[in-house]
Amino acid sequence: MDSLTASLPVWGWVILVALPLCLLGVGPRLLKRIRAGRADRNPSNEFLMRTPAASERPLSTPVEMVSCDEVEREYARRLSSWRESRDEVARQRGLLEKLDYQALDAETLLGHAGSDELSNLAAILGLGSDASAAAMVDSLRRAGSHGVASFVRGGHVSYEEVITDVALKLGAKRPIEGTSAAELEKLAVGAALEKMLAQASPAEREAILSELSRQQGNSSAGLVTTAGVLVAAHLSGFGLYMAASSSLAAITGAVGLTLPFAAYTGMSSVLAAVTGPAGWAALLFMVVFKVGGTEYKKTIPGVLAIASCRARLTADRGLKLAKLAREQAGIDSAWRRLSVLERFIKDECSPGTDRQVPKASVPW
Repeated sequence: MDSLTASLPVWGWVILVALPLCLLGVGPRLLKRIRAGRADRNPSNEFLMRTPAASERPLSTPVEMVSCDEVEREYARRLSSWRESRDEVARQRGLLEKLDYQALDAETLLGHAGSDELSNLAAILGLGSDASAAAMVDSLRRAGSHGVASFVRGGHVSYEEVITDVALKLGAKRPIEGTSAAELEKLAVGAALEKMLAQASPAEREAILSELSRQQGNSSAGLVTTAGVLVAAHLSGFGLYMAASSSLAAITGAVGLTLPFAAYTGMSSVLAAVTGPAGWAALLFMVVFKVGGTEYKKTIPGVLAIASCRARLTADRGLKLAKLAREQAGIDSAWRRLSVLERFIKDECSPGTDRQVPKASVPW
């Protein structure tokens, strides 16, 4: 050691003494800077540095409030409107359910007929357009009465007897005693339609049955038997209306009678062709132009006109009842929503207080 220090030059002594002193003074500061640099590169610190101060942050959206008094007023308004709708639907349903067009006699039925239907029937019977329902029914009964029979009975035959006679002439089977006027009319319409189908080609026949089934919403297969015979009892709704009005249009055209209003404006081109005068030639030769007997030029179209009117009124009644049923379903749904609002008021709004509740929490 003594030999080392003795041979060490002066500048070596300077380095030997100064180096430890520098390390003791600069080292801690250098280590601190290194640690600080690592901290600056930490992502979490970068996020904290970007986070604005509390004073710079935007204020939260205020909660919109509504008073319980306002909620209760809205509930009362909706409840009143709901009751009005409920009562009106119940009133209309009550009237329609009591009005059974199938059970009405001809004169009462014509009291519900449209002006165009009345004008057509008056034209068929050779009466003025202002003829009353009673006068038209009386004229139809008189046209259907045989002279001798009327003399024996002391008056005209009943409307039911007129329909029966028309149905038999059109080829229907004799009905049982006590059959209602509505069922007799349906029997006559079915017989007339069978006559029409007999004159049609297979393609035309299928077109007619398809149109009938479309009108009453079922398969055309349900309108015929396995033997291909039309089942008149299966006709209903607008299908029956179409059959009656189409038959009426055909027979009035065949006898050269122009009606003031179209009997069935929705009749397709196929039906128009099939029910034209040519298709009814065989039928009319036997029943309209037969000498003597009742006046079939009046009774056949007259019965078909009343049958068409009854079928339309019945079908319209069914549509109205279905519409009211849908409205009733909506009323029931509205009541369920009102019940939820009522429970909310009972739970959240104390009587006699004007409490505020969050508007978004109200089950409007």
